[in-house]
Amino acid sequence: MPNSFERFIARLSPGLALSRSVNRTRWQMMEQRRAQFMGSTYAPVGGGRRSAEFRRNARDAQGAMRGQREPLAFIARDMLRNNPRVVRANNLIAGYTVGAGIRPVVEMKSDEAKSNKDKIEGLILDHLMTNAIDADGVSTLLGHQRLLMGAIPTSGEVLMRRRLRRSTDGLPLPFQVQVLETDYIVSHKHTIGTPTGRRIDEGIEYGPTGRPEFYHLYANHPGSTYGSGDIRKVAAENIAHGFLVDRPGQRRGVSWYAPVMAELHDLHKFMQGTLKRQEVAAMFAGILKTTGDNDPDGSRSDALMELEAGAILELDSGEDLDFNDPPDAQNAEPVVQLIDRVIAGGLMLTYEGLSGDYSRVNYTSGRMARMDQDPFNMFLQEELMIARMMGPLSSWFKEAVFFKTGVEPSDYRLKWTAPRRPVVDPTKDFPAIIKKIRGGLGSRQEAIRELGRDPARVAREIREDNEAADESGGVFDSDARSVSQSGVAQGKANAVAANPEQEDSEND
Repeated sequence: MPNSFERFIARLSPGLALSRSVNRTRWQMMEQRRAQFMGSTYAPVGGGRRSAEFRRNARDAQGAMRGQREPLAFIARDMLRNNPRVVRANNLIAGYTVGAGIRPVVEMKSDEAKSNKDKIEGLILDHLMTNAIDADGVSTLLGHQRLLMGAIPTSGEVLMRRRLRRSTDGLPLPFQVQVLETDYIVSHKHTIGTPTGRRIDEGIEYGPTGRPEFYHLYANHPGSTYGSGDIRKVAAENIAHGFLVDRPGQRRGVSWYAPVMAELHDLHKFMQGTLKRQEVAAMFAGILKTTGDNDPDGSRSDALMELEAGAILELDSGEDLDFNDPPDAQNAEPVVQLIDRVIAGGLMLTYEGLSGDYSRVNYTSGRMARMDQDPFNMFLQEELMIARMMGPLSSWFKEAVFFKTGVEPSDYRLKWTAPRRPVVDPTKDFPAIIKKIRGGLGSRQEAIRELGRDPARVAREIREDNEAADESGGVFDSDARSVSQSGVAQGKANAVAANPEQEDSEND
């Protein structure tokens, strides 16, 4: 802040005051930089050649990715088309997060409202689980989830837009959703801001509280044949914007492949070069050395242009055949493994998963890998897919159900059950789960949820199985009411527990 003397000078000579302020600011910056380099105890900012290799960027989360987001997304999408490692990584991320689908479960809030549960579940099956939910008429909700998690790693973000429909359109519910790449956002549209606090930043209009209120979208993809300059202003309540937040204040997403793009590209070229070298080397079986007067017309060399398996060669005097020793590609394997580990780490994947090489994996190492990776996958499920993408969809679904049936949105909630990855070894993992329940360290419902199932649905199916067994008079080993885990009838098992000698006498 200027002092009284500087304010006095500013009244007499604004130019002199400005020059004085600028020079003072430059001096302060120079002193700060000198203090950083002279007194720093950290090597990256300590000065010298090594310190100069580090990039210093003081921009906020939005400024750091401004102008970089779209080029990175374009490169990542091209790699997805042409680089097999990116194809593998993208499928793994989507498979770990979505799997067979994150499914909605209806939970009624009161006993009076339970009569509407079957009606709501029927609309889920008829609308969300069919291609009626898709504005393009192609995918179900589960297909949309896979599409969303396939787009986010490459582009860094994705949009899901609600499209309202008329009741006369013949849909179970009067809305559909459309998955859009964020290329649809008019990124060049900006405003500095208004006195009320409203501003447009890269095509997203924010209100006074800082929350998005409108998205300015192209009517068609700007890179399509039918792309045009038509722009639509869409309310944020009709948009679900999915991206991974890495920094406070971040409003957009950047490609997850950005940290490893160089490694992916260089390794792809290295593999192609190694393969081409092996291919060229394998084309040469040997080199025939001869003097010019031994074969003046060249017929001898023509006869040896191709060597067949089991061939016996007859050489004239003065001729010598050296067999080619092609280069061995084994020396490339350590390099490939090293770079694959770096790439896998940058994408939060295991090396074995990315490379498909499980030759050195045992039960212990498999469990350790799952312990490292599963928490991040669960975070993506809960934060990215369920909260950011399926959360708005739940609100859209409830509004449509109320419009269609009159069921109040406050009468029930939609809980989303994410699939869990298959256990490493069922013969070891399932007994551990059973011991956890019997030891009072967890409930059956918790265990069922951890396996990606709905406890209420499992309980209902068990009840239906038991009722069908009772009606038919059948007794099955899977029925815990009749048969113990060891295969003994429950009534007999209880008697044996009370008198173990009785079983010994019967066996005799």
